[in-house]
Amino acid sequence: MFVKYNGLTSECFIDSINEEYLFYIAKDSVDKDSVLLSDIYYAYNDFDRLFYISWSFEENLRRIQNTTGTVYLINGDSTNYINIQFNKDMINPEVFIKTGIKTSKYISIFSIEKIRTDYSILDYSVRRGFYYSYYSFLISTTLDLFSKWDSKRRITPQIWDNYNDLFPGIATIGLQKTGVTYESFTTIIPSSILASMIYDFFKKKNIFHFTPIFASKKFGRGMKIFSFKQMFNSQLKKIVFKFRK
Repeated sequence: MFVKYNGLTSECFIDSINEEYLFYIAKDSVDKDSVLLSDIYYAYNDFDRLFYISWSFEENLRRIQNTTGTVYLINGDSTNYINIQFNKDMINPEVFIKTGIKTSKYISIFSIEKIRTDYSILDYSVRRGFYYSYYSFLISTTLDLFSKWDSKRRITPQIWDNYNDLFPGIATIGLQKTGVTYESFTTIIPSSILASMIYDFFKKKNIFHFTPIFASKKFGRGMKIFSFKQMFNSQLKKIVFKFRK
């Protein structure tokens, strides 16, 4: 079985996997087909053995670890926990759940429907809101620098005159007045952080889905994590793979 990010599951015979595609023969079919690995959340077999996990799957596990919350099982039971750790072994993937000061247990990751964590998970919302707005200012300032570049002036003064617009007036480093962009800089960043937190709260980003109850039923939300860094690394791997091929 391979599970997509929205929870839809396909039963099939896996033929092979490369850096970009998973090749398979669908159940009750004889025709070989393929699906992009970038569209797959994770894949496993009838013996509950993982044989492919996406970066988003691993990242979700990393974010859940060391939180408190509730584990919901596919049999309908639920368990509150005060700590959680994942064993990402492909042969025997388990979850260690601490339910009390002296009580704990292991459960199979395939018995979990979803995990609801506490809202400390919004720490990632804060970081995302900060970095998106912060780097937006840096990129726009850099583009403005190149658009106003004067080849007759020295390099260092030009760069300083452009980026000091982002700083407050600090006399000790030679800034006698506040930069013209500083007020926007200090207003938009907190607003971006707050918007990111509100968005993730209403999108229920503290709920992580795992094993679908039904193959045709979608998750409560998409489980793919957007990351510029990961996108770059994935594209780089594809280019290297095609070059070697």
